[in-house]
Amino acid sequence: MVNNFSFSTLLKIEICAKLRVFFAYFKEEIIMKRASLILALFLAPWVLRAEGAAPAPSSGSPAAGVTALVDKNAPKIYFPHPQFDFGKVSEGPDIVHEFQFHNRGNTVLKIGNVSTSCGCTAAVESKKEIMPGGSGTIKATYHTSGRPGAATKIITVTSNDPVNPSFQLKMQMTVEREVDVQPERVYLYGVKKGTVRTESVRVLGKAGKTLRILSAESLQHVVGVSFGPITVDADKRIGAGVTISLPVTQGVGVFSDSIKVKTNNPKKPELEINVMGEVVGRVQYNPKEIVFHANPTAPVTVQLTITDPAGFAFRKVESTKGLARPFIRKSQGPDGSDLYQLEVAAVGTLPKDSDGKDEVVLYTNDDDQPKIVVPVTLQKP
Repeated sequence: MVNNFSFSTLLKIEICAKLRVFFAYFKEEIIMKRASLILALFLAPWVLRAEGAAPAPSSGSPAAGVTALVDKNAPKIYFPHPQFDFGKVSEGPDIVHEFQFHNRGNTVLKIGNVSTSCGCTAAVESKKEIMPGGSGTIKATYHTSGRPGAATKIITVTSNDPVNPSFQLKMQMTVEREVDVQPERVYLYGVKKGTVRTESVRVLGKAGKTLRILSAESLQHVVGVSFGPITVDADKRIGAGVTISLPVTQGVGVFSDSIKVKTNNPKKPELEINVMGEVVGRVQYNPKEIVFHANPTAPVTVQLTITDPAGFAFRKVESTKGLARPFIRKSQGPDGSDLYQLEVAAVGTLPKDSDGKDEVVLYTNDDDQPKIVVPVTLQKP
């Protein structure tokens, strides 16, 4: 009994052990198969694309780029050099570069449009349709005149290439002036009567070249001019500084002047600096001009600001040609000071022989501003 029991027990133990091994192996096989299936599903899109097959359709719309990748008959635009750097160029002449492109597809490449990032650049294609294996050019022109400094311009080329329907080209350049004036124009607005105002202008040559001012004079003799040598350490440019001074005696009102400068540069022996400004007196007003559009119905209000209003008065206001109807409205501010507004209305019907030009004239008791003139324009229907 003991021997039989032992044999049966051992047999059962061995059978159980083999079953455990079997089930363990079966379980491992299931896990491996599942892992293999997951890995296959994960890698399927890349495998299919590498083999040239289209991936399974999804519920959403396929991306245009994916469609193009599997379309062997699509045209393909290719630019071997989509960027070009002119480096440093002199201001004045136009600079031109031609971008060459090829059709690496199996059907006709059609150029739709060529546009630039600004009006200072022009671009045109050599031809609209490029056969498979053929080539064409995009000719780009940059106008350097009046555009000193570093610049980057983008040229956009549209085509029927489904992968790159809008291809961008890039041009870079640094435009250098023979003589650089900083700033090119001088504005002296809001100068109070009886005060002095000065502004400085730098006149510089190219790096490594010494520029000298031989003379500088005011053509209208409104402002004073002086000059002297300067060096800009940042880029080692040697030039001169011009100081423009508005004298204390300048009367109230707008003014303009021009500074004629002669230099030692053979390519730019003369240059001109324009000066514009206004000396303001006791009375300031805004807007400076009134424009009525066709068939006006509402009057226009001009705000009048009086410095030191004590003792000030408007003596009269009138229209020169009778096309405008002016009226001065007086009120008091929170501090009890006098406030003024000029209200101007237009005539109902503009005479046929009129050019629509008129003036509103304000007469005051101020010695510096005895008369203030506001231009008025009435546009015809």
